[in-house]
Amino acid sequence: MEYKLTLLIMVFIILTVPSMAVDNGYARIVYNVRGLQDYDLHWNDRFPPGSILKIYAEANGVNHQREVAVDYIFIIKDPNNNVVDTSLYSNRYEDYRENDFMTYSKNVPQGWVDGVYTADVHIFDLLNESLMDTYYSELINSYLNESDRPDLPVMNRSNASALPEQHLVITKTFFVDRYANKYPVDRFRIEKIMLDRTSVAPDMPVTVSVNVSNTFYDKGSTSLDLLLDNKVINKTTLEIESYSSSQTNFTVSSGIIGDHTVEIIPTGMNTIGLNMSVVFTVSAENKIETPTEFVYQDIQIDKLSVEPNQTVTIAVTVKNTGKEGTQPVELFINDVLEEGKQVNLNFSEIKDVYFNVTKGDVGAYRVTVDKSNLSKIFFVESSTPVPAATVEPKIEKKPQLRVVIGLSVIVILIYLLRLYLKNRWK
Repeated sequence: MEYKLTLLIMVFIILTVPSMAVDNGYARIVYNVRGLQDYDLHWNDRFPPGSILKIYAEANGVNHQREVAVDYIFIIKDPNNNVVDTSLYSNRYEDYRENDFMTYSKNVPQGWVDGVYTADVHIFDLLNESLMDTYYSELINSYLNESDRPDLPVMNRSNASALPEQHLVITKTFFVDRYANKYPVDRFRIEKIMLDRTSVAPDMPVTVSVNVSNTFYDKGSTSLDLLLDNKVINKTTLEIESYSSSQTNFTVSSGIIGDHTVEIIPTGMNTIGLNMSVVFTVSAENKIETPTEFVYQDIQIDKLSVEPNQTVTIAVTVKNTGKEGTQPVELFINDVLEEGKQVNLNFSEIKDVYFNVTKGDVGAYRVTVDKSNLSKIFFVESSTPVPAATVEPKIEKKPQLRVVIGLSVIVILIYLLRLYLKNRWK
């Protein structure tokens, strides 16, 4: 009994909520829809063949006591008023939203001629106050009588079109133009340029970051130039997925005291840049706080091939990317430590560290440096000719005469023995 009373109270509350009809609506030519009233307008309403035509249509006041039943019919006509496409979409759900939307999408065929096209958008609200009152009355009875729940009493579109408050028609125009650009001017947006620091010591690196976004529905690539004091120091091409963003980082530095301007210049098609300039200052008063760190840049060997016990000179190029300090530079040959030297470098200082190596055994020697993937090879080879080994020819000795005579005698005896035995048994 308490269950039925609670149900009746809930239904009464629902019935007292004022219901509405499709009292308003609108349509927009768009290229991206994220949700209700969340879309990007098309930049010029011109579409070349192969591009995607999208029309966002919204119906207001279509919620009837928590039920929504709306049909959308899109009728596309060419410049000669011929119907070239039709589409029907239906929304059915239970919710409290008063507004509903639908998006028509069409890949513009190659056969569509250039000109002005018309899109008639028919919106049908298939519920009203009378239907919902009847529905909830039947729903209450179904619970009281323990019968099946009734279906939602949706009217057909012909009945809805006869009622002005149930049928709304919106007309939009757009252009098919084979010379139009498929992409918006700001398909790629380069923005939010930032520096990790704005005041540095001479030659101290500064990280420049910039955000690149693709605002369109298919992936593509764009390019940009990085300028330092009006000079191009880097050119980059980026591929960005549809409706995605990517952060790109660069490193710049200068040894000249004073202000320096970093600028990003878009060079790709359909790309714009917003506030793409920043300034950092190089000052001798700044201190390098980065820990001492040696970076190995190159290994050079003065000879590729040497005689045993001949000295080769190996030069290791090292740079300090941190504050002034001393670190060991260790040379390995065939993964065995050959020699280490303590080296002191100032910030950003580059120096060649030399090692003299002598090896007595013939073979290949791989040179590496600790904490580096660099490697080089030299060979120790002897130029003294190796005498060829003399091999005396093997002379086959002839059998002695007596051996031959002995074998012959044995053969004759065996033959005579066979004749004797043969004659005896006859």
